[in-house]
Amino acid sequence: MRVSGSSSHLNRTDSTLVPASSAPVAMASSIIPALSVSLCALAFVLYCSPADAQADLALDCCLTVSPKTIPKHLLLTYRKQFKGDGCPLDAVVFITRRGRSLCAPPAAEKQWVKEHIKFLVSRLKKCKETKFSENRCHALKNLSE
Repeated sequence: MRVSGSSSHLNRTDSTLVPASSAPVAMASSIIPALSVSLCALAFVLYCSPADAQADLALDCCLTVSPKTIPKHLLLTYRKQFKGDGCPLDAVVFITRRGRSLCAPPAAEKQWVKEHIKFLVSRLKKCKETKFSENRCHALKNLSE
């Protein structure tokens, strides 16, 4: 049964309206394969590019270490560098009060490094106990949060 008017583009069948022509269906069926090919290509590019993306990240790594003992009073904190994390060697990176990074051998190799780490850990603990009220603790407050 036709809806009133002969120029209508809709047919009435079983009380629902359906398009008289199949042009929109044909257009949608031609877009779907192109869209799926594009999505597959995008997924492939994203899958293959993590190594390239990570290559652009600059790591702050020690390339060499100094065997010379660093005076304790210069140090603020430290971090450990591991070979497996993208750096060429294991090291301990001491951060000075002026913000410089000094590279030292791993604590397992040099006793003085182990003692310096122990010193910095105990100083941080004391600063936490005094709620960073002492002058020497002010710089550590921002690092421990």
